[in-house]
Amino acid sequence: MTERFHLKNVGIEDALDENSISGFGLLPLFQCIVEYHFSTEDMSLEEAELYIHNVLNQLPAETINEICKKACEWKTIKMTSDTVDYPSGLAEAYGRDILGFMSVGEVNLYRNPFDRNDNTFGAILSGGTEWDSENGMEIIIRDSKVLEVREYLGYGEFAIWEQKSV
Repeated sequence: MTERFHLKNVGIEDALDENSISGFGLLPLFQCIVEYHFSTEDMSLEEAELYIHNVLNQLPAETINEICKKACEWKTIKMTSDTVDYPSGLAEAYGRDILGFMSVGEVNLYRNPFDRNDNTFGAILSGGTEWDSENGMEIIIRDSKVLEVREYLGYGEFAIWEQKSV
């Protein structure tokens, strides 16, 4: 049985917004320590840690494969449209090998802004890639479903959920 995940160095990010919290912890997919951000208006520390432990740190193989597939599609489009010198091995990288050309430094956690009773959380993993170093990268996930892997646009929770018209 694995020990439950706990964020380290948890604290308020901004003295003007006591609800903005961050802490550090392992993100096994990229085998690195990242800074996790969330709002206590959206979720408690315990809920954030449970989502990280139960979902983000135990992504199913299908989810990881989908991240890699979408990353490879983006990489191929970018590399065929640019004349930039890319790192050795990038063009041939497919499947999980692509993860070695990606990095993540921050993960933002969200709850559905349109339905506060929705217990599904979402996350945006932000970082960079070797094929688009200018724009950064975001991996957008709702629960454990990959929605997009793309250049950083910064839409936050609105990249994860759409308002349903009534």
